[in-house]
Amino acid sequence: MNFSITVEPPMPALSQGDTSCLAGVAAAGFTCVDWCWDWCGKPVFYEAEFMALAAEALKTHGLRLCSVHGYAGPPPGLTYTRELFLAVNVNRIEFAARFGAKVLVVHLPLHDFSSPDQVLAESVDVLERLRPAAQQAGVRVAAENLFSPRQHDQAAFFDALFTRFGPEYLGFCYDSGHASMTGCQDFVARYASRLLCTHLHDNDGRNDQHRLPGSGVADWKMILGSLKQSGFAGPVNLEVRIPANEPHGPFFAQAMAAIRELWD
Repeated sequence: MNFSITVEPPMPALSQGDTSCLAGVAAAGFTCVDWCWDWCGKPVFYEAEFMALAAEALKTHGLRLCSVHGYAGPPPGLTYTRELFLAVNVNRIEFAARFGAKVLVVHLPLHDFSSPDQVLAESVDVLERLRPAAQQAGVRVAAENLFSPRQHDQAAFFDALFTRFGPEYLGFCYDSGHASMTGCQDFVARYASRLLCTHLHDNDGRNDQHRLPGSGVADWKMILGSLKQSGFAGPVNLEVRIPANEPHGPFFAQAMAAIRELWD
């Protein structure tokens, strides 16, 4: 099995010329990365010049881009709008296609609406509007299970989505940390046929800590057993957070050792 790791802040931006994070990823034995820069906060649109920088950095370190984390929403003080969500995610679809990545991971706006009917209607609408750009680019969308809010029935929500959209367009991203916090760990088996990518990490069951697998309450025997039984082709992607002031290289080596030990 190939293993991937999510590249996200606070790693240095490529525009600053520092690719040490990618060097550490490659040295640890990862073959792929999941792109997670600029997934929330002030919207950032990637232009051709930046895409070229990213392409050169990945090529230098022998890495390929397996998936891209889509834009979730603006920072506090700015209101979520459908138009903003769509515009940035179309840009991310173009970014994914530039690198041959086949998956765009999206956080659908579960937290922005008060009723399940509103949540489903908005999610269906944005997915319909993203579909033309995704299909033209050959990119599938993976809806990620979220860590909040608890008042929404996520199983009913995803069941409805997967009834509405076929697997040729819509799949599932399993986030083990979110699942531990919401009692949805079994989603890895429930939606095995729709699984396009993973965001594997651990926590204490209460906070979204992005710790190394095996250091929290996640049921790794069940999670990884379900992945193997599903026939998921991978790569198996980690979404772990580097502790402040910890060198990148040793941390990535620890991450690879943790997932290999659990997988084996």
